[in-house]
Order: sequence, then structure tokens, then C-alpha cells
Amino acid sequence: MTRIRTYLFLTTILVVMSGCSVIGFIGAGKQAMEDQMLIEKPAAYPLEGYTIAVVIDTDLAVHYEHPGISTLIATAVAGRIAKNVPDAKVIRPDAVARWQFETPQWSAMPSSEIAKSLGADRVIYIDLQHYTLTPPGNHWLWEGRCNALIGIIESDSYEHDGFVDTYEITAGFPRRPAVLTREEANEGTIEQGLLNEFIKQTAWLFYLHEEPKHPDRYRPELEQ
Repeated sequence: MTRIRTYLFLTTILVVMSGCSVIGFIGAGKQAMEDQMLIEKPAAYPLEGYTIAVVIDTDLAVHYEHPGISTLIATAVAGRIAKNVPDAKVIRPDAVARWQFETPQWSAMPSSEIAKSLGADRVIYIDLQHYTLTPPGNHWLWEGRCNALIGIIESDSYEHDGFVDTYEITAGFPRRPAVLTREEANEGTIEQGLLNEFIKQTAWLFYLHEEPKHPDRYRPELEQ
């Protein structure tokens, strides 16, 4: 009888442990689904039906350390808006860049004059303040960070100068707390990841889109 009772006791424990494993597996699966969930978000500032210009003003240190970044960002943001905002007309980024080059004091102009000079109903003003691929003082690690203030200029605003709305965008790649060494990644990979993240977050301000419900836990590589 003692052996039978021992057998039954051990069998019961195994069944309970097996059940716990199944429950734990199901729980982990539900958590993974929750982490990968996307939610629909409306535009923070709708642009439907307007003529739009994307202007970028870059900190001089960023401009000299990363030449070409400004043009790339402005072109990509303008392209996403043209693709995703219904009934919007986006002024060609090369025309905007030429206007900036031919108007040296444009950044000192009243905002209403900027919109009028460009022939735009709305101007998306990207003030790129910080852009780096490595942590401060440590060039042996990769930790991309990009920060900008996004201002909206309305040509028909009662205010002749200033923004009617502002948004701060801070993007990072790789996502914290991950930090990569020089051996684990190269500059091109980090720069591409950082630019993609910043451009996506900036453009999302202006049209209906889907974004992760839990950005800190979302794993984009699982959606590939």
C-alpha cells in the first residue's frame, strides 16, 4: 500500500507540474501577443487638402559631422506625407532646399513670410537639435540618438510669427537598454536604424497609422 500511495502521490505531482507548464506556456503566448499588438492612432495634426512644405533647420555641429542628413530626413518625411495624407499636395523637397539655399536669412523670417514665400498652406518645420551615433565621450559603442522640435506654421494663422503647434520627437537605435559594440554592428546599420525610427515617428504626426501598443516591449524583427 505504501508503494501504491507513493506512486499516486508522484503521479499527482507530475500532472500538476505538467498543468502548470501548459498554463505558463499559454500565459507567455498571451503576453507575447500583447507585446506585439498594434493600435490605430489618428493624426496629431491633420494635413488633408493642404499644400505642404517640409523645411529642416539643423544644428551646425550636426550639419558638419553628418553632412547630407538634413536632406535625407526632409525628403523622407515629405515622401511619407505625400503617400499617406489624402488630398495633400507636397512641395518637392529639392525645390524647398533650393529656396533655403537662395534665401540665406530664411530662418530669421516671420513664420507667415516663410509659408508665403514657399507658397504653402502649412509648413512642417523640423528643428534638428541633436544627432549622434555613439554615447557622449565613448566612440567604442553604438547608441544612436536623434532629437528634434517639430513646429507647424499656418499661412492663415492670426499669429504672424511662431508655431501653432509643436511636438518633440526623440528617437533611439538600438532600443534601450541595448548598446552594441563596434564589433557587433557597423555605422551604416546604426545610422539606417536611427533614421528610419526618427522619420517614422515624425511622419506619423500627420496621418492615421498603426503603432505598437507597448513600444518598450515591441520586437519589430518578429514582423518580418
